[in-house]
Amino acid sequence: MQIIFPRPFAIAIDDLGWINGQNDGEGGYGPYRLGMNRNITLKDYEAVVDLAQKAGVRLQGLFILSEMDRENFLGAYPTTTHMREKWNNDALISDLQLDIMEFVKKEAAHLEFGLHGVGHEFWPEAGKRRRAEWYNTVDHHPWPEEEIRTHVECYIRILKQYGLSQDNGHSFPESFVPCAYSYHWDPEGPYSSGSILSDYGVRYANTDFTQIPECNPPAEPNGGGFDHRVHVMNRYNYGNLWYEMGKLPTTPLEAQPTDYIETHWPNLLAAEGELQKDITQRWADYYQAVQATRDRYCAKNTAQMHSQWLYNTYTKVTERSTGVVQIDNTRMPDHVYRGYFPANMVLKVPLKPGEHVSAATIDGAPIPAYIEHEGYGHLYLPQLLQKSYELRYETGTAPLQQVIWHEDTCTIFELTVREALTKIDLCLYGTQELKLRSSREPEQVESNNPAISILRWEMQGDMLVIKAKAHDIQGEIGAIMVEY
Repeated sequence: MQIIFPRPFAIAIDDLGWINGQNDGEGGYGPYRLGMNRNITLKDYEAVVDLAQKAGVRLQGLFILSEMDRENFLGAYPTTTHMREKWNNDALISDLQLDIMEFVKKEAAHLEFGLHGVGHEFWPEAGKRRRAEWYNTVDHHPWPEEEIRTHVECYIRILKQYGLSQDNGHSFPESFVPCAYSYHWDPEGPYSSGSILSDYGVRYANTDFTQIPECNPPAEPNGGGFDHRVHVMNRYNYGNLWYEMGKLPTTPLEAQPTDYIETHWPNLLAAEGELQKDITQRWADYYQAVQATRDRYCAKNTAQMHSQWLYNTYTKVTERSTGVVQIDNTRMPDHVYRGYFPANMVLKVPLKPGEHVSAATIDGAPIPAYIEHEGYGHLYLPQLLQKSYELRYETGTAPLQQVIWHEDTCTIFELTVREALTKIDLCLYGTQELKLRSSREPEQVESNNPAISILRWEMQGDMLVIKAKAHDIQGEIGAIMVEY
C-alpha cells in the first residue's frame, strides 16, 4: 500500500492581544499574561506571520482583548478584569493598538483571529480571583451562564472598536481555546461552553481534557467530540512551557499522541540576546520535519485540521491495488454536516526523486488541490459525503494538471473543470495568490461573492496565478470562475 492517511498537525498559540508582557498571576490576584519583562511591539506579531508564511499555513492565534479596550468600559463588567469597577486602561491606549489590529486584519491569510478571553481570569468579587475565565477550575463548577455571555459581549464590543463587527462584514471568531483549560464540557446538558459560544459562531475548540476530569470529557489522548455545535479536540503541552521564550517542544514528534500542540506566544519569540530570525527558522524547520514524517502533515488551516481528525476517526481508506483507493465515509456522523464542514481529506503518496503524481481523480472528477513537500505528494480531496468513493492516481515524470497548486492557506472545497469554465469553490482567507496549474490562458477571472475581490491574474509559465482578497477576517466562502 502506497497511499498514506496522515494525522494532521497544528499549533494553537495562546495569549496574543496582551500589551503588557509582565505576569501578575503568581501573586494570586492579577492575570497571567506572558511572563515577559517587556511590553509587546508590532514586531512580535510580525514574527508569528513570518513563521506562518515560511510554514505555508494559517496559524491559529488566540487573543486576549482587555488591554485593547480604548473606551475603558470594562469597569462596568467587574468580573472581566483584576481592577473590577476601577478598570483604567489609559496607560496602554496608543496608536500601537490600532497598528496591531490593522496588521492582524491585513495578515488574515496567515494568522487566524481566535477567541481566548477578555481578561484571562475571573474576578467574582473584590480581592478574589478564580482560574479561569470560562469555567471555575479551582472549585470545579461552571460560572453563571449570564456572566459567560457578558464576557462574550465585552469581547464583541472591543472588536467593534477596531471595525471588526458584523455591521462591517466581519464574523465572530470561529476558533476558541479556553484560558487555563477552563472549558465547561457538557454536550448533553442545556448549558456548556459549546452551547454558548456556538450561538456566536464558534465552530472549533481545543484544550487539555485532563484538566477538567469532573466534566467527563473524551478520555482518549487524541480524543475529541462535539460539545453542542462546537468540535473540540484534545491537546497537550510537550515541554514548551507557557512563559519560555523561543522554546520548541521537547517531546519527539513520534511520541506526541495529540494532533494539536499547545503553544503560547512567548514560545515563538526571541529572548534577550537571541535573534528573532533564528527562533523563527527553528520553528520553520520543525514544520518541515512534520511534512517529512510519513504519517503526519501540516494542516493548512483550522477547518482542515478538524476535518482531518474527523476523517481519521470515522473514515476507512483502503488501497485495493496500486493507484486504486477505496474511501468509505459512510460512518461519518450526521451532525458533522453543518454548513461547509467537513473540509478536505488529505492523503499522501511517497515520491521518488523526479517523480510526481501525474493524475488523480475521485469518482472520475479532478481532485481540487495538490502540493509536493519533503518527498511526498499531498492530495487534497473535496468535501466527502456519507458514502463510498474511489480515488485513482498515477505517478510519473509529468506534474498533475488542472489542479490548485496548494501553496496558499485556503480551503479548496471543489474544482470543477469544463471546456469553457473552471470553477474553484473555496473559503478564502485574507489576501493571497491561488495557483491553478494549467497551460490555458483565460479570457476572464471573476468571483461570485462580492466580498471576494479579484485583484489581478496572470499566466506564469504553466500556472495561472490569481491574487484575491477576502473581506471578512474569518474568511469568505464563494467561487472563483476562470472563463475561457
